[in-house]
Parts: sequence; structure tokens; C-alpha cells
Amino acid sequence: MDITINHGQLQTELAECLKNGLVPYITSSPGIGKSDAAKEFAEKANLKLIDLRLSQCTPEDLQGFPMRNGNKATFTPFDIFPLEGEELPMRTLNNGTTQIMNGWLLLLDELSSANKAVQAAAYKLILDRQVGSFNLHENVYTIACGNKITDKAVVHKISTALQSRLIHYELNVSTKDWVKWATQRGIDYRITAYVQFNQAMLLNFTPDHTNKTYACPRTWEFLDRLINGKKIVREDMLPRVAGTIGAAAGYDFLTFCEVQKDIPEWADLVNPNVNSKIAVPTEASAKFATICWASNKVTKSDVVSILPYIQRFGADFQVIFCRGVITRFKNIDREIPEFGRYAMKMITDLSTV
Repeated sequence: MDITINHGQLQTELAECLKNGLVPYITSSPGIGKSDAAKEFAEKANLKLIDLRLSQCTPEDLQGFPMRNGNKATFTPFDIFPLEGEELPMRTLNNGTTQIMNGWLLLLDELSSANKAVQAAAYKLILDRQVGSFNLHENVYTIACGNKITDKAVVHKISTALQSRLIHYELNVSTKDWVKWATQRGIDYRITAYVQFNQAMLLNFTPDHTNKTYACPRTWEFLDRLINGKKIVREDMLPRVAGTIGAAAGYDFLTFCEVQKDIPEWADLVNPNVNSKIAVPTEASAKFATICWASNKVTKSDVVSILPYIQRFGADFQVIFCRGVITRFKNIDREIPEFGRYAMKMITDLSTV
């Protein structure tokens, strides 16, 4: 039996492995954020990312290129690998100053798609931390990623010798984690609302699917690029929507977006003298759309004013609003005590149900 973990748990596990000099290996279905999880860790740990796609490598890329050295030959590493004795990398901050980074994160991506010769060449890199006869820098940390063989992607079973060199994690998809990530990155509120309304559509991938594409965290992010900033998502957008997330999800998403036209005017929602008289939607899809739109649009200055309207929704929808606002404004619960007390009560009360 395989044990799966979500993105939040994975970040803790990655830190524990790398702290102890081990190499975590992340597997999952395609498109749910394995590589992004490694990149997120690199960003938080102030490590320079080295993204190496093993499916595109030859054994020489990992062993070094043979060069003549007098009467002998030696394997010379390619310059993508930081070796012992090299200086730590630098990065330029937004204010123009430079900062010494903590080291490098070597991401061995698409490990399970690499051929057997490349996988064998990775043994030494992963276990002995060597490229040919050269040692990696002591501040190089390694994470490997790959698709599951059961998902019918281009995958080769990794050998038992390589299996025992890795700490294995199977990543699952969590709506709560993904929505938090999407909110932090400004993903269109209609997408986060729809995914919470129909959680099965966050990932509707099946190994034997015959459609041209499917809905997954990766393709939802692609769709965000196509609709973010557009006031109305119309029916004539179906070709691009279906071409991104698949026909079934595309039709359903556009139908969901139809409720947007019934959302009240923002000026009325934040007017305490008016919002108590505005009807609360009765359909679940309209409730999700309204709550996510409000949590995406609200500012610190009007968050208290809109509460009389939000408090007329069910507790679960009020919690979605609170979590969305807190994700956007990290310290708002302390900066605005009235909202903080309300949010804490709602989240605490719902967690005890």
C-alpha cells in the first residue's frame, strides 16, 4: 500500500531529508506540481535552482565528458554542477543589492522517464555526490521527481539499486492546499471558486483517458493566463477553455461562470446600509462564485463593511471567505481585530463540527 502526502506535508519532508543528506524522490500523476514543489522549496531555502531533465540527458551529462590528460583520460564535469571549492552563488534582490545564497538545489526531474543508462549514471551522483571523480559542493542539495508508472506516461521502472538510494514520496492533490497556493499567486477567482465547487475537477486525469487534455493544477494555471483580467468569460471562449482543461471540464466551467452576471454590485456589498437587504444566492455554484469573488476583491479598508453580507452565508462559505482574505493579507487578523475575532471564531467553530 502506498502512502501519499499533500503539498504542505511534502515541504516538511523535503526539509528533513535534505537536512540529513538524503535525496527525496517525488512521484505523482502528471501535472499536479512535483517540480513546482521542489522550486518552492528552493525559493524558501534561498537555494539556486538547477533544473536537470534526465529524460533529455545522456550518461555523459552525469558522468562528465572524457578528456585527454597527458597519457590518460579523465571525465570532466559539465559546468551545471557546482563542485567543491567553488564560491556560493549570488542573487540580485529587488532593491539592486546582491545576496549570497545558501547553496544550490539540484532538481533531477523526469527521473522515471530517463533510460536505463542514464538512471545508472545517476547512481553515483545521488549516492556518492560525485560527477565522475569530482565531488559536488557540500552545499548542493538534491531532489528527484518522476511520474508514476501506473499512469501510462513515458516511464521506465527504476532499478532496485536506484530505489534504495532514494526516499520515496507519492504526492497527492489537495484542494485546500492548491486553493491557498492559487490565491497567493493571484489565480483568477473564478477558477478557485469552481475548483472548490467541483473538487473532482481539480484533477480529472485517468491513465486510460482518450481526451486530448485534462484538468489538473498545471492546466488550470494555463487557463488562468487566458482568462485572468477578462471581466466576462463568454461561451465563445469554449475552444480555448476546452483546449486547455478538456471538453467536459470546459463546458462545466463556462456554465459555472454564467452565474457571475448575477453577482451584486461591489459598492452595494460594502455598504452596510444596503448589503443587509441584498439577497444571498441559493444555488451552491452561485454561492461559491460570490464568496470567492468577494474574498479576491475585498480590501483591508472594506473587509469589516462587507461582513454583514458574508455572515448571512452558511458557516462553510464564511470560512472560505476568511481563509481567502487571510491568504491575501497575512496579518489582517491582527491589523483589524474585529475581522480577526470573527475569522478565528468561524474557523474554530467549523473545525469542531
